Formats: sequence, C-alpha cells, structure tokens
Amino acid sequence: MNHLSKPQAVMLMMAVFLIGVLLSVFIGPGGFSVQELSAVLCFRVPRTVIGVLAGGVLAVVGGALQGVMRNPLVDPWTLGVASGAALGVTVAIVLGWQSSVIMPVMGFAGGALATVVVYILARGKERLSITRLVLAGVIVNFFFSSLVILLIVLSRHTLGEAIYLMMGYLGLTFTRKAMWLLLGSGLIALVGCSWLIFHSRELDIISLDEDVALSLGVDAERFSREIVLISSVAVGIVVAWTGVISFVGLVVPHLVRMLLGPRHSDVLAGSFILGAGILLLADVLVRVLTPAGLPLSVITALIGVPFFIYLLRKSS
Repeated sequence: MNHLSKPQAVMLMMAVFLIGVLLSVFIGPGGFSVQELSAVLCFRVPRTVIGVLAGGVLAVVGGALQGVMRNPLVDPWTLGVASGAALGVTVAIVLGWQSSVIMPVMGFAGGALATVVVYILARGKERLSITRLVLAGVIVNFFFSSLVILLIVLSRHTLGEAIYLMMGYLGLTFTRKAMWLLLGSGLIALVGCSWLIFHSRELDIISLDEDVALSLGVDAERFSREIVLISSVAVGIVVAWTGVISFVGLVVPHLVRMLLGPRHSDVLAGSFILGAGILLLADVLVRVLTPAGLPLSVITALIGVPFFIYLLRKSS
C-alpha cells in the first residue's frame, strides 16, 4: 500500500469511514420503507455513533500504547482495563441492574479499578517500568477474565449477555437519559483521544529511547503514566458501552502506518478515521449475515488474524 501518495491514502481512509457510516445507518437485515424511516433511524443512528466512538477510540489508544511502550503487539487490552470493565458490567447483570445507565457506570468503575491494580503492581521501588506494566496488565486481564467466567457459570441466566459483553456488541437500546450519558461519556473519550493526538511529538520522541527523550526534555516515566491513565479512561468508557472488541486497537494502527508512515500525528489521526470505518463495516456484516447478532469480535478476529499472518510472513 505504500505506493499510494499521502493525499490518496487519506482519501482512501475517508472513503472507508463515509461508506461505513452510510451503510451502518441505511443497511440492515430487512431494510425499511420510507414510512419506517424515523423509527429505524432512532435505533441505527445511536448504533452508528457508538461504532464511530468505539472504533476510533480503540484504534487511537492502540497506536499511542504501541508507541509509548515501543511494542507493536500492544493493544488497549494490555492494561487490563477491558477485562476490568467487563467484570463491572457482568456484576451489574448478575445483580439485575440491567440498565443502560447503570451498566456503563459499572463498566467504567471496573476499568478504573483494573488500571489502579495494574499501576500498583507495575510500580516498583524505583521508576515505573514498561515491562512490568505490560506483565501486570496481562496478569490482571487473566484474573478479571476468570472472575467474569466464574460469574457466568454461577448465574447461567446471564450467559447470553455475558457472551456479548466479552466479544463485543453495538446494538444497545437507548432511553433518552442513556443517550445523554452516551454523549457525555463519548465526549470525555474524544477529549482523551485529542490529548493523545496533540502530544504526538512526545510520542515520536519517547518511542525511540527513554534516555533520548529525557535529553530532549520529555520525562518518559511521567508521560507514560499520563498515556496509561488517559488510555484507560477512554477504553473503560468504550468497553462499558460495547463490551470487549478485539483486534481493532491492534490492527488499525499498523494499517495506517503502512498508508501514512510512522509519524504519530498521522498514525493517531488516521487511526481514528480508519478504526471507526472498519468497525462500522464489521457491524454491518454482523447485521446482514446474522440478523440474530453475531458478536463483533468474531468478525474483527477473522479480519485481524490473516493480517497478522501476512505481517509475520513479510517480516520473515
């Protein structure tokens, strides 16, 4: 794809985004008539908004984490925040708090708890270690995921909801209050993404070497801590609304680097556009192919796994 010029690459990503938005709003398993337009849009527009926020935020956070941790295999779930948010929502389901207001709040609380635990485990006697941070995130992910499975087993009537929670779903039904909560929390996530994009220069510096970053006036430890905190808040919000959606934060930044190059200002901005478009297209496939609602991570994994096989063969 590197034979494309930068303007052509940007146009390609914008085309994916716009096609994703249009198909998400107007395409479904059964279509609709003009008389049904208003009712259908009341369901599909919120779903499209969630898809844009989720895909964009996950991709931006994935690109930022890959840069700050200097590891191309890092994604938003490395911090453990996804499993923490999933645990919070699962607790709400088990307790019967299946409200479109309470469940996102519980998801955000679970994600915040996971972030605190990861930071405590990663923070040694000396400065914060990126290696310890990744390992702590893996540990917390396994532990919290095990708790989610335990709750599923103990409360069999929640099995269906928990499966969609662990594998991603955009089709929530919204009350007016929940819509305002979505817009408010979505704005917080967008502010976090904007902060990451605004600090792209520091990401370019820190992705080289911590000593080089320090010589150029960037405190690597403090900046890494800020990236982790903001990423955790943004991802916690997304998981609270959509459940765990895999591979978007891992694959999309690599695609954007192939199209636009390694500069983080290009990678993060492009990741939001392309991540939103790809997730919307995946959701359209889910609705058209399986009206009952296949979990989103099934589609994103089918796309993501072959891509990484391609990367592996290319690098070898």
